[in-house]
Formats: sequence, structure tokens, C-alpha cells
Amino acid sequence: MEVYQGKSDFIAVCFAKDDRSTAEALITKLNGKRLRVWSSERGCNVKKKDDAARFSECRTALILISRQWLESENSAAQLRAAAEQEKALVLLFSDGANLVGKDDLNALLSRSARMIDYNPADDAECMEELLSLECIQDCMMAEGEEPDLKKTGLWDILNREI
Repeated sequence: MEVYQGKSDFIAVCFAKDDRSTAEALITKLNGKRLRVWSSERGCNVKKKDDAARFSECRTALILISRQWLESENSAAQLRAAAEQEKALVLLFSDGANLVGKDDLNALLSRSARMIDYNPADDAECMEELLSLECIQDCMMAEGEEPDLKKTGLWDILNREI
């Protein structure tokens, strides 16, 4: 997974550890659209010092909400960090997940939070809606800008081109 390391506006992608392959595919697509995208291999655990510091620098928090995410104790921490830091917030709902009955999580949502259904197998409509959002467009690389990317994860590091 290649993630943005620079200081310009970027998207922080948060996800449950079990959703890593889905998140990596999403990040690859967003990178392909010339967006600055960061995440950690842990899915942005804001309880970890390094992840929290990097998250605090993002323009937009994009959270992949799945059933696994809803079961994760880290989910509320991600939403709380986004709310406390007044981040633009985009929620991508996958695998039928929703926030019905999750009053503790709903209380952390701002009025400006965007909620989009996400089907990894057929995501054209979702990507179109996502790319139309100002908070996503703000994270687009300028023409001629070279991405400041870093590979993460042990497998990626071992397979780096030398």
C-alpha cells in the first residue's frame, strides 16, 4: 500500500483491521485519481501516537464503515478524533453496515458528514459522488505535482524496487 507522506491537504483513510484488503484497493483507486491519501496498516488507530499525529494533519477523514468496523473498539475513537479536530468527514458504508441503534457513534457525527454507500465490486457511482465532494477535491494533486508516497507494511517493504 502506498500512502502520502507530504504536508499538503490529504485524506486519512480509516478502517477496521479486518477490512485492510478492501481499504488497500480503495486507496489504490484514490491514488490513481491523483489524490493525496494516507493510512496506516492498522487502519489509522488514533490511540497510537504516530497515527494520531498524522491524522491530526489531514484535511479529510474517510472512514470505511463495515460490520467489522462497528465491532471494533477503535471505531468510536476514529469518529471522536474527527469530531474533536473538526475534520471534513466522509463515511463509506459497505457490506450492509449502518449506524442504526448506534447512538454513541451518531452523536459524534457533524451535520456536514457525508454518507455514501460503497460496494467494492461496483463502485463507479460511489467514486463519482466521492470525487465530487469539495473536501476530496481539496486533496487532489496539482498538475505536475509529484506524489510524496511511501510503501507501508512488511510485505510492501520487502517487495520494494531497488
